[in-house]
Amino acid sequence: MGVFLVLLGGIFWAISGVLAEYLFKNDYAVEWVSFYRLLFTGILLLIISLRRKNFVLFKSKNELLSLLIFAFFGLLMTQYGYFKGIFYTDAGTATMIQYSAPIIIMLFVCFRDKKFPKYSEIVALILIVLGIFLLASGGDVANLNLNFWGVFWSIIGAFGVAFYSLSARKIIAKYGLFFVMGMASLFASFVLLSILETKGGLVHYDFSLKAFLAMSGIVLIGTIGAFCLYLKGVELIGAMRASMIACIEPVAAAFMSFLFLGTRYAFLELFAFALIIISIILNAKKN
Repeated sequence: MGVFLVLLGGIFWAISGVLAEYLFKNDYAVEWVSFYRLLFTGILLLIISLRRKNFVLFKSKNELLSLLIFAFFGLLMTQYGYFKGIFYTDAGTATMIQYSAPIIIMLFVCFRDKKFPKYSEIVALILIVLGIFLLASGGDVANLNLNFWGVFWSIIGAFGVAFYSLSARKIIAKYGLFFVMGMASLFASFVLLSILETKGGLVHYDFSLKAFLAMSGIVLIGTIGAFCLYLKGVELIGAMRASMIACIEPVAAAFMSFLFLGTRYAFLELFAFALIIISIILNAKKN
């Protein structure tokens, strides 16, 4: 069940990336999309959590501090960093860089527990890195078209993924996933809004039906669905395995591009899909 939830969360993330790139190409600002994504996500999740019979607020300052840290270093860094990475580069390149998160998690866990990673984890990690590199570059580094700010913000997003995979598990277990995610999303949106106000505030756009549907998909599918499924999967199978299994995202994005946009793939790219699928199977097996 944990493997299935993480896989589904990765697919939902892929949908979010495609919709976000559509908005950016239609001149919607990253800050605008990120703010409203966090704001409406927080509101909807809190409405759901308020229906619980035993709803309670945080009882200690340490729990509140844990929530605030999770909101800033987890949700805000992940979502805003990833979107900024897409804006400066493209969805494929930003996704590839952000999926260095399993390396960050593996190094942290090994350092914390003072042990070496298992053989299957090392092999799966190598396959994931190689597969995503081939998808993003076609085997040609020159095709990456990286720039400093694109790399910088994508790496920020990767650290965010690693952080929320490893943090807030105690308060999630105590207060529930929807409540913690809702509160953290609202706090992250307020932080982002306060930063934007120093730069002149949010820009207002003419909101077309397509933009509304894209934004709704980002909130409902690519955020609420993806994050909740992923974090629930983390509870069941652990942070490092979950973060690597979630690398189904670039495969799902490529499939949706083929299905809806008619994109064709070369043999090298199909080989990259196979590498990622093999890595998922390795991580799904119990060691």
